[in-house]
Amino acid sequence: MIEIKDKKIVIVGASSGIGKALAKIFVGKGAHVCLLSRTKSKLEDLQNELGGKTSVHPMDMLDENSVNGTFNEIGKFDFMTITAVADETKLFSPIKSMPTEIAERGMEKFWGTFNCCRAAANYISKDGAIVVTSSVAIFQPSKNASIMNAASSAVATFAKVFALEIAPTRVNIVAPGVVGTGVWTKEEKENYTDWAKKTLPVQHLGTADELAYAYYSILTNPYMTGGITNVDGGLTLT
Repeated sequence: MIEIKDKKIVIVGASSGIGKALAKIFVGKGAHVCLLSRTKSKLEDLQNELGGKTSVHPMDMLDENSVNGTFNEIGKFDFMTITAVADETKLFSPIKSMPTEIAERGMEKFWGTFNCCRAAANYISKDGAIVVTSSVAIFQPSKNASIMNAASSAVATFAKVFALEIAPTRVNIVAPGVVGTGVWTKEEKENYTDWAKKTLPVQHLGTADELAYAYYSILTNPYMTGGITNVDGGLTLT
């Protein structure tokens, strides 16, 4: 595994969920962590909570100028993870009645990933690595989630090609299953917790910490590139 101490890490989506859990891991291992998300106040709260070597960078990953300006500000760095996602719970819709607005919003996951990766390619070290976020839905699609599934598939395919283009810098993909993060309401989380206990081989809902350790492991493994790793509690086995 690669030594992380004093490395410069960029986390897109650091203010909550998996990104926040990952930031804690990296700070604990002595890395310099660049915290990126849209809301400056949330990032500053996290910075105060984490201590260590951190910097705050408000950024809208869907805004090309915001992304390019942020990466220019950060400069050279070693590793990047993209864990930021929109509130996808509002994007479920059957195809035959799906509004164009929902269809376009559903692809934001891909465009945000693309914008960040394109900018990062100019600054990341040759022996560095990137981990992006897709979804287990690329293997086991969900009804009424066609656009979300399509966006996750686009992210995975794009990342594979990106790995070829910026080699020897490594690019990998995490395909999470259902994770108990802030995108769910209390009632939804309770329902999914019950579902996971009855359905998944691991018999529990995924946590942000469990996902974060997977990202960390993949990011620091020098023999992994272009791979998709399911972290889904065994969902694809059911």
